[in-house]
Amino acid sequence: MIAELQYDEAEQLALDTIPVIDFGPFLTGGAVERAAVAAEIDRACRQIGFFYLVNHGVPEALRQSVLNESRAFFARSFEEKMQVAPILDGQWCGYLPARGAAEGTKPGGSLTEEGRAKKTVSGGTLEQFNMMRVRYADDPRYGDPDPIYQDNRWPAGAPRFVQTMMVNQRALLSLSQELMRAFAIALGLDEEYFVALHRSPLATFGLNFYPKPIEEAPSGNVGVGAHCDASSFTVLLTDDVGGLEVQTRDGRWISAPVVPGAYVINIGDTMMGWTNGQFVSTLHRVVSRKPVDRFSATMFMNPDREVTVAPIEAFVDEANPPRYAPFANDDYMRGFFVKFYDSMFK
Repeated sequence: MIAELQYDEAEQLALDTIPVIDFGPFLTGGAVERAAVAAEIDRACRQIGFFYLVNHGVPEALRQSVLNESRAFFARSFEEKMQVAPILDGQWCGYLPARGAAEGTKPGGSLTEEGRAKKTVSGGTLEQFNMMRVRYADDPRYGDPDPIYQDNRWPAGAPRFVQTMMVNQRALLSLSQELMRAFAIALGLDEEYFVALHRSPLATFGLNFYPKPIEEAPSGNVGVGAHCDASSFTVLLTDDVGGLEVQTRDGRWISAPVVPGAYVINIGDTMMGWTNGQFVSTLHRVVSRKPVDRFSATMFMNPDREVTVAPIEAFVDEANPPRYAPFANDDYMRGFFVKFYDSMFK
């Protein structure tokens, strides 16, 4: 039950625990500069699976517009928000009232049999508005009627909301391609290795609202319980309130402060599977420890539907046997959507 979920205060973050990485030299520099940035990303992904990304090329005006449109949407009445809720079987786009969300119970939880067998999710106060990647005419899956490619449920009377979210998608998808090239260089792979696996990605985008805690609900400060992401990687935009907490490799919980102008990037279970555990998918949670509302926006990058995820041969040998069984991303994503969204209103 939500009322039973409480977390002790997290430690304050040491300055170098989650590094701040300047992405500008990767975007504009030559091979030497790109390799240096990739090496920084490599260290972060192996040590904690999180890093801050600055000088990423996404205009601050766009980032703030996303947060402002999010505030405006969640300020609508419950009845208005429910008009775009995924209330039919097979839907998962649109407004989701508070229910908590977690893909696993430990790093890599959703890649393990134990994690996949669990039917419960962690409690929390989070409200969401979820979107699928908009497909355009040049997309390999444009017009594909398969329900795994959802039609977005846009709120009525909000043209600026729709325009902002579509522009934001294009910006983050472009940034993600560069991040995938950086991951590949860091791992000694062909620069286009991961890009080729995300040609028509099952990327999802979310707006997140964490209401301020209230005295009548002592555990209402838990926005999202401890979980790992079931993605290749996640791109997170936060407001200036803070609340993200990350578990270190030795089991300590640390508070991740807000870094102005930065995205928070974290490795998901799928990337950890590809790298056979060299890049780590780390437990994290959101706890509202301030008496104010909190807003954030996410992009979960997931590979193409037809991709089979398995440890890459370069990371497997006698001393490092495969740690994760291969799985079809099509089945994985369908199971994820059904588990967390189809049952919401039953």
